[in-house]
Amino acid sequence: MSAETKIRSLVCVALCLGVLVCVTTASRDSKVTASGDGQQTRFANIAVVDLSPDDWRENFSARDLSRFPQGAQVEKTVDQTGKNIQVLKGLPQSHLFLVMNFVATSLGEKCNFCHVEQGKDPKTGFTKWVWESDDKPEKQTARRMMQMVLSIKANDKVDFRENEVTCYTCHRGQRHPVGLPSMPLTRSGHETGPNDPVPTARPTLPSMEQIFSKYVTAVGGSAATATKTLVLKGKRVASQDRNWPNEIIMAGPDKFLIIATTPQGTIRQVVNGDKGWVVNGTNVRSLTPAEAVEARGSWEELFNVVKVKPSQGMRLGGMQKVGERDAYVVEKVTETRTERHYFDSQTGLLLRKMTINKTVLMPFPEQIDFEDYRDVDGVKVPFTIHYSAIDTFNSWTRTFTDIKRNAAVEDTLFAAPPK
Repeated sequence: MSAETKIRSLVCVALCLGVLVCVTTASRDSKVTASGDGQQTRFANIAVVDLSPDDWRENFSARDLSRFPQGAQVEKTVDQTGKNIQVLKGLPQSHLFLVMNFVATSLGEKCNFCHVEQGKDPKTGFTKWVWESDDKPEKQTARRMMQMVLSIKANDKVDFRENEVTCYTCHRGQRHPVGLPSMPLTRSGHETGPNDPVPTARPTLPSMEQIFSKYVTAVGGSAATATKTLVLKGKRVASQDRNWPNEIIMAGPDKFLIIATTPQGTIRQVVNGDKGWVVNGTNVRSLTPAEAVEARGSWEELFNVVKVKPSQGMRLGGMQKVGERDAYVVEKVTETRTERHYFDSQTGLLLRKMTINKTVLMPFPEQIDFEDYRDVDGVKVPFTIHYSAIDTFNSWTRTFTDIKRNAAVEDTLFAAPPK
């Protein structure tokens, strides 16, 4: 066995043994509830419209937090919460739910695999969790395994580039990872299998300049870049029947309004330059300048006609499949994040954006898919947008039934709400 193979085997085996700890080491705060068997966390990497004014500030994702200028806010670490965190000291609080969701998905398990639950709260009907409890042996074992995994990551400097080993590397949605191939084999290193693709010549890739030029042309060229307002009406659908109508109004270059009609009432979220507000009934919550900038950036990449522009550090990452479509991949890699944009090789339209947020423990992916492009007054706009987080609760789909371009929009819509 070669040295490289030994190292890879060591890392993979360690991850297989140690992955359970991710499920067991975190203890969620009091803002975690459950509805039925599904967990409902107030932490959500979603558009601000999905949160109440009181919740919005504390529910930024790792991606959102990284956008804030240094010093914009000081985030607590998990060991500062007094929740019996013993191994993951120093982990930002915003990463805690992401860690739990990632590992639960990797193992195909729920929180009660390692954490203690004490029935239902008679007042709310939600599950009562004792996150700090160490009663379950799975949690005790997991801590020891995590220490081993962190030691391997610290001492064995193996360069896995953009495909680093994670919990999912070995578990693939199963509690017990599979270590041996199924017999009898259908293929090996010496013979091809019946379903192996026929090798083809590698296609010649266009330049990045050509990809972006084709993209702008595809969405409408000068008409797209000259868009001054967009009004989008449709429905947002998420798990646990969190489905409601929503209206989105944008007025370039920096005014946004999202109106969500929920069973609890109408929620309005406004951004005007570096100011913003979330209005829920008589409750008004002012956004900090950093929050307003973050919200504006998120909405621009979701709803604007031109959703991405060339920036320093971007590079061509080859071709990949998005569904049945061949797509050119343009990526930007930094120490903390990898962003990939997938452009249809035939139409030039943006099909997908994938973001991978890097942390000391594992990367956290999020994905946005743009579908059902239609012509709206000379520009192409997706009428369906899917957002996929590492947890199904934080994922959603927006479908629009009506989109108007350059409609008259009153500036008073973006004014500060009365106090």
